[in-house]
Amino acid sequence: MSNPQRHDIFEDENGNRVAIKQLMDPNALGVSYVEFKNLSDSNLRFLTREEFLERFRLVGNFGSTDTHVKLLEKQNALALEEEQRLEKEAAEAKAAAALEQGDAQASGLRKSDSKPGRSA
Repeated sequence: MSNPQRHDIFEDENGNRVAIKQLMDPNALGVSYVEFKNLSDSNLRFLTREEFLERFRLVGNFGSTDTHVKLLEKQNALALEEEQRLEKEAAEAKAAAALEQGDAQASGLRKSDSKPGRSA
């Protein structure tokens, strides 16, 4: 690729990924520099466009990969939390209903034991 853009992700032969921060306009000698950083650290690095393209190959775009993945992970985590909360509430409601039903049955037994005319 002869025209890297801001936020493009490139990878070298060792698998190290870098993101392009900016492309600088050619200087008086006609040399263009690429400002980039490794995704594993925050140090900015500079290479001429030609050197950069010799060392790295394009693998994606930051806006379409990492940001999207982080958003999906967050949405999945929130959905899982909501599902767990709903399951817990449903289990609590079921237990409360069973407890109420058990109380009603127990009071019904007590009433049948105390019928008039029965002696113990």
